[in-house]
Amino acid sequence: MPTSNVSARPAETASRFARFRTFLPFLCSSLASSAVDLGAFTLLCALLRGRLSAAVYITAATIAARVLSSLMNYLINYFFVFQSHAAHHRSAVLYGVITVLKTLASAFLVTLATSWIPGLPELAAKIPADILLFVVNYLLQNFLVY
Repeated sequence: MPTSNVSARPAETASRFARFRTFLPFLCSSLASSAVDLGAFTLLCALLRGRLSAAVYITAATIAARVLSSLMNYLINYFFVFQSHAAHHRSAVLYGVITVLKTLASAFLVTLATSWIPGLPELAAKIPADILLFVVNYLLQNFLVY
């Protein structure tokens, strides 16, 4: 009969908890930067719609809004959420790579959804796409960036 190491379980549980103790603050910083992202995205779509093709204005609005919200999000996450001591150069580069990939994925998913469902507002497509990407983003930032 195998014996279990009961004393290791509390340490293992504490380690798992410590790894995810940042989730609530990360959620709050993400919600704040999402508000900035969605507000800028909506404003830019309204300004660019009719002047450019849908794929171009959605991509341009996504990128511009994401740059603004990402700068805010990186600084909040670095100093307050993860209280990082990692070198800014390393963490900023990793954050930037993840953000670029996430931005491209968001633009692609929004463009795809709005082309598949005629009349679907961009924002209605962007919210579920970004919720999906949020989960992936948390895992990558928690384990790779900070």
